[in-house]
Amino acid sequence: MTVAATTELEAINIMLAAIAEAPINSLTGTLPVDAVTARSTLAEFNKEVQSEGWSFNTEIDVTLTRDGSNQISLPANVLRVDANIHQHPTIDPIQRGLKLYDRQNNKFEFEEDLICTVVYLRTFDEITEQARRYINIKAARVFVDRLVGDQGLRTYTQEDEVRARTILTETDYANADHNLLRGDPSLTSIFDTYNPSSALIR
Repeated sequence: MTVAATTELEAINIMLAAIAEAPINSLTGTLPVDAVTARSTLAEFNKEVQSEGWSFNTEIDVTLTRDGSNQISLPANVLRVDANIHQHPTIDPIQRGLKLYDRQNNKFEFEEDLICTVVYLRTFDEITEQARRYINIKAARVFVDRLVGDQGLRTYTQEDEVRARTILTETDYANADHNLLRGDPSLTSIFDTYNPSSALIR
């Protein structure tokens, strides 16, 4: 039997159950206040966890092209950009808002298109089940703390969160193995995240 991945609706209902609130049937229309809070908390930790960079939201060798002003604009869902230093040794591009800025030369203009590793923010329903589980547990634990502050009402503990992160990091590290074979030194900072020993509460 195939078990379906956790949906955003299911994740929010898990959070509502943690404070003994009734589940909701849909994410459309006007939602109860607690459901709105649960949804925003889930989105908060979805972004926080994804900003670390994982195999499911990191793309390698992305060509970022210049516009007519030689500037490079970024999509709204970009969380981090790392230019390949071996292909672009004379610049130091960083993200400023939705544009890249060359910190080494103090300008927004670039002489060439850039080859980069890009970390994107995916929707909750686009990421792996292991990531959904970890984000859901982390969000549910904080949700209870913020709304009721009663440790005895916690559905999940820090130990649950650590276990979920360990499963995520181990699974993600295995999924990323094919990229490690490429031998690109610019990926070192990205793949440091995949070390299962980093399974800590942040």
